[in-house]
Amino acid sequence: MKKIAAFIAALICTAGLFAQSSKLPDVRELVTIENENTGESVDIVNIPVDGVNRYFLHVGNMGIGDKVIQISLDPVYRLYIPLGNNITDAIAAMEELKTLFAEPKGTMREIQGSFKPFFPTDETETVQVYNYRLIAEKKLRFVIERDGYSRVAYLPKSEFGSLLRGLKFYGKMHKSEM
Repeated sequence: MKKIAAFIAALICTAGLFAQSSKLPDVRELVTIENENTGESVDIVNIPVDGVNRYFLHVGNMGIGDKVIQISLDPVYRLYIPLGNNITDAIAAMEELKTLFAEPKGTMREIQGSFKPFFPTDETETVQVYNYRLIAEKKLRFVIERDGYSRVAYLPKSEFGSLLRGLKFYGKMHKSEM
């Protein structure tokens, strides 16, 4: 009986610790596309900070390995590409990335991205984006080099196009964010 009373007293004393307000960012998913084959999703999200909208392209979880073999083991770290602070800038950034699909295979551009656990931060690093073709499918290949390993995520052209169309539709519905 004393153990139960002590447990209840400890629970009551620590209840205030669990009631603290969360410092987690408010992630608003604007457009989400789920790959039927892999079950992974890519998104365009808005993560406002201090009343300022910040739009990101979330390209999913990245595999780890070398240039040929990638193993997806890390569900925590995610790559977010900053798109801007309004829908107009986000659409322009997506349109700029879209031009890479028309470039020759292997064409590479360097952009900034945030590869952090769960949510992006203001700290960015260089991400190499390649025009990648696998048989008949065009993809963007996002690569981060770390500690002798490559972290890689792929975004097929069809999913990219769906994200861009969804973002444009969202912009028409929410003119105040343009």
